Amino acid sequence: MTEQKNSTSKEKMMIKIQNNNLKEIACEHYEAINYYIENKKRGYSLSKINEWIQNCFGKDWNFKKLLLAKPNELDYLAKNYKFKCCNDFKYFGTLYGYLNNYQDKKFTLKDNTPYRAYELIEKLNISTCLYCNRNTIYNLKNSQKRTSELDHFYPRSKYPFFAISFYNLIPSCKVCNKIKLDNDSKEYINPYDNRFDMNKNMKFGLKIKDVTFYYKKNGFELKMKNLATNPSEKKRIKNNIDDFELKDLYANHKDTVLELIQKEIIYNESYIDELLNQYEGTFFNNREDVLRLITCGYVDDKDLHKRPLSKLIKDISEELELL
Repeated sequence: MTEQKNSTSKEKMMIKIQNNNLKEIACEHYEAINYYIENKKRGYSLSKINEWIQNCFGKDWNFKKLLLAKPNELDYLAKNYKFKCCNDFKYFGTLYGYLNNYQDKKFTLKDNTPYRAYELIEKLNISTCLYCNRNTIYNLKNSQKRTSELDHFYPRSKYPFFAISFYNLIPSCKVCNKIKLDNDSKEYINPYDNRFDMNKNMKFGLKIKDVTFYYKKNGFELKMKNLATNPSEKKRIKNNIDDFELKDLYANHKDTVLELIQKEIIYNESYIDELLNQYEGTFFNNREDVLRLITCGYVDDKDLHKRPLSKLIKDISEELELL
């Protein structure tokens, strides 16, 4: 709408779990559960569990490999072994219960600190639901409870062998977890999966209806554009949009978009430069800080999970050339 602003955005990625220590966190997840199995006085032994796994999946698989299976490996096992494995895997559901219960402290790390879903969310450092980017998922420090839930990407009712697999446990809000439930009839994008790029290939956009668009919400429509060229990714993105009812949910946030349209008119390039020159070193460290203040969102893709609606704000801001 106005002259193009200097962009500070980096290489695009989907709203995904961003953590430089992800591999270490996954290993701690395995070690805490493995330590419990090896040291408890009754129940199934690790050798027995490995026997189940190898009977079902072959000699190349064991407890550690199953718990640390990457999204592509989860896809392979899900397609080939749904409903085909023994009932003993229901024990994994029991172990998940220990993990998910904020009062249980059966799992511990090497330094004897508790390891539960609470600690997992804390280590991942996630503040918003990875499926919708609308709702916050904070830990409550006093009660040690969570506002989040752990969604089983592959539902444990149908895939009990994935009940405690690290990359199958997706931090989500209660709304998205309830919407998804045990639906496995369609393929979705796992936020851990690097094979797909939902942030690049799913974009929010505007369709201007009439000249009232800059002061009335009815003057424009909010669009969700599926830009994927790979058929599998395009289908997964469509399923994510449709089944999580994102179009319907985001229609409630047109007021945020209207504010961005108005800010694009007010904050021209020279005004942004003026703010940076006047307050650099006090309020702002760099231009990105100014843009974050103006848009109330994050400029860098790696930060989109930190604040609700950051994906919407960034996409619309780019279309308006605020960024």
